[in-house]
Amino acid sequence: MLKPIWDSKTSKDFSANFDCYIAEALLSDGHSIGTQEETFKKYKVDNLLELARVQEQLLDKNSQLKKLFNKIEMPLAKVLFKMEQRGILLNTKQLKQVGKEIEGMILDLEEEINKQTGGGLNINSPIQLGHFLVEKVGVPLGKTKTGKYATNESELSLYNDQFAIISHILSYRELTKLRSTYVESLITKTDQNDRVHTTYNQVYVNTGRLASSNPNLQNIPVSSPIGLEIKSCFVASEGMNLVSFDYSQQELRVLAHLADEKELIKAFKNNQDVHTLTASKLFNISYEQVSKQQRAVGKTINFGIIYGMSSYGMSTGLHISEADAAQFIKNFYISYPSIKTYYDEYLKNAKLNGVVETLLGRRRYVFEFPGQKFISNNMRRVLMNYPVQGSAADLMKKAMVDVQEKILDIYPDVFLLLQIHDDLVFEIPEKDNHRMKKVINEIKDVLCCVYPLAVPLVVEVKTGKRWGELSSFK
Repeated sequence: MLKPIWDSKTSKDFSANFDCYIAEALLSDGHSIGTQEETFKKYKVDNLLELARVQEQLLDKNSQLKKLFNKIEMPLAKVLFKMEQRGILLNTKQLKQVGKEIEGMILDLEEEINKQTGGGLNINSPIQLGHFLVEKVGVPLGKTKTGKYATNESELSLYNDQFAIISHILSYRELTKLRSTYVESLITKTDQNDRVHTTYNQVYVNTGRLASSNPNLQNIPVSSPIGLEIKSCFVASEGMNLVSFDYSQQELRVLAHLADEKELIKAFKNNQDVHTLTASKLFNISYEQVSKQQRAVGKTINFGIIYGMSSYGMSTGLHISEADAAQFIKNFYISYPSIKTYYDEYLKNAKLNGVVETLLGRRRYVFEFPGQKFISNNMRRVLMNYPVQGSAADLMKKAMVDVQEKILDIYPDVFLLLQIHDDLVFEIPEKDNHRMKKVINEIKDVLCCVYPLAVPLVVEVKTGKRWGELSSFK
């Protein structure tokens, strides 16, 4: 018997076997989902049972979408519920100490900025800051559409190396954001046992990626030492270890599979570093001659292609001319011709069909307006990213469902705590070292066998007591 609900994450009713909200997300091809009442009107029904029957008939017309709904999205709702209920332990005392450290750094920066500006400047005012930087310091800032000087991070970062005050302003902004978004906020989010319970939305992002909120634990910054200190305030429960399983270069592996690019497939099978490989091709040097800086360029190009980055965007990121960036992109496609062929054919079919799909059948609309016949440049970038990021997201969801069925249902004292895009964080008992290793290897096997790609899936495992201080597991 069909038991329909609207949003299982709200009702927590896992006896139901049909979530109308999740079904609508899949059937809407990436368009925004209306309210329950709006969806009733859309399908001309009066209740959830009638809606579920209509949606079930629509899913029956697309076997891939139906399988995605029944085998991945519906079981995943239960997995996410358990993750949210468990939560992760936060050392609030340590976090308060980090907060004091940040406060001291902010005061030092304010003092230094006041020395450089002569005081009286409100650095939190974009208008005041823009006028000061242009008229007093000589920073050639661009302007916004409203005619005001642009003082956002991407604009200021262009002059970070030339003007010391820019570096101080960017550091000040980062620290104040860390203080308000994480230190002050996280402490208020703990339960009586100092555990933090994020909320996951499995259909908020149309690529299928999970979204975390209240608080967002997928976005804790790790690019700075102080960000890592905040992350290290999340700790394992007593008698447990935190264990991270991170898919290595998952999106590039998906792209190699989708495009059937032999050079990349060979590199992944031989366990070569693909960023170094790309750099060797771009700079026309041997694999062994690639420098650290050249590898960084290769990495930027690899991910830039996935995200549909333009030559202008790439030139800004690499601090090179747009002409040089365009040549890098051209050389990339010459080096990996199957990727160029794949994207050409993919965009051609997108224009013809009006929708695009991930590896597991998740769909997204192509045209933004009725009657539209051409793909805009902005939509082109979105579409180029969709099959790669969307497929990687679908595989991660499948991996979470597989882990629940093959591992967590067997080991009731092992818990999946967090999902951070390509990374899963577990709590595993440490008292029996042999058993812990056995569980880790079993989880790794499940993740590496989630889907038969043309390239091997590789998972990097790290363990430890603090989330920000995990070390490689051998």
